[in-house]
Amino acid sequence: MSRGGAVRTAVEQALTTNTVLRLSYTDAAGIDSDRLVEPAGLLTADGRWYRIAWCRTRQAGRGFRLDRITAAAPTTEQAHPHDLTELLRGSAAAGAMQPTTLAPLTPRLEKPKAPLW
Repeated sequence: MSRGGAVRTAVEQALTTNTVLRLSYTDAAGIDSDRLVEPAGLLTADGRWYRIAWCRTRQAGRGFRLDRITAAAPTTEQAHPHDLTELLRGSAAAGAMQPTTLAPLTPRLEKPKAPLW
């Protein structure tokens, strides 16, 4: 699995299981940081995916562009529930297009249909 695929899998797993995610992130200025984040949702704007989360490092809502996450690993720690709308209002992603619905990061596999014979 590619690095991007591993990041996407970890991000989706943390969101699905509502667990804290440990990530390494490079911001727009090229500064690297390690963060523990609590998931709230995913959104897409202008063809880019963003992870919206409560950042424990910054003690605030933050939007993390998925293509800037260089590593991600879910933990077993349960995250506190966070309201996506509230986090968006206080995050750097507040200027991003507001989603009406959130789509899964990866498509869900359909169950195979039974043979017709």
